[in-house]
Amino acid sequence: MNKLIILFLSIMSLFVVACSDDDNKSESITPFGFEKNYYEIRLGRDHTSISITNGSGDISLAIEDEEILKALYSKCNDKEDNRKGYIDLYGLQKGATTLTITDNVTKDVETVEVKVTDCYLAYAIAHSNHPVLETGTILFLVNNQTRDYYLFTEDNIYNRPLVKGSSDFFVTFDSGIGPSPRLHAIPNLRLTYPSDDDGNLANSNITATPHDFQIELWGENASSSYVLEAIQAYLGVDWIELAGNALTKSVAPIDMTMIMTVPNTAYQITGVLSTVSIPEHVLD
Repeated sequence: MNKLIILFLSIMSLFVVACSDDDNKSESITPFGFEKNYYEIRLGRDHTSISITNGSGDISLAIEDEEILKALYSKCNDKEDNRKGYIDLYGLQKGATTLTITDNVTKDVETVEVKVTDCYLAYAIAHSNHPVLETGTILFLVNNQTRDYYLFTEDNIYNRPLVKGSSDFFVTFDSGIGPSPRLHAIPNLRLTYPSDDDGNLANSNITATPHDFQIELWGENASSSYVLEAIQAYLGVDWIELAGNALTKSVAPIDMTMIMTVPNTAYQITGVLSTVSIPEHVLD
């Protein structure tokens, strides 16, 4: 009899431990939630990832307007990663929609707004002696009908832009030098902004005027050969249409450095093209 009692108590003890382990696992799931309820992504060229760091990791997605947004969820299998998974957001067309995320275990529900903006490209200026495109400013070039641009200071990027204007890429031609000169197409960027007689940024009530910047592709101070490809991919500039076969350059190391000068001046601007995000609520 004593042996039967001991066996019974042992079985009950195992049952209690098993139940306690299950309860601990349930209690270890943190509540599901997001710190943000608003996201922006640019149209077409890349995507934004939302990390899932709480909840069960077992979630489902519902998109209000699937013509605007595509969302895919992937679980993280790496135990060393503190993420449980991530949601990749892809913009299909301009507009705003809502994404509803449901934790299938905790039953928590989060709804976030996602806005798909025009595609754009950033130009972070590292060195410059120009009075407007100064060192430490970031130029955002937007691929929309009016070819808008926004100029921010890098230290205060979440403040209002220093200036908003329009931009345009065009080419000029140079026959070069030497006994057999070859016709070269020189890419240029035109920015409109109000300026005073010394070329400094002026008050916005002064009429904006065009200012041309030449993108350096040859010589000692040459931009990366990938600069033109990035401009074409993100901003829709068709260099072949503008310059035909006259716009060629030898392959350089992979980087996105772009050097610009102002013709007939000593101004030189050196920066890097990147896909860094513009502050939220700036673009339509």
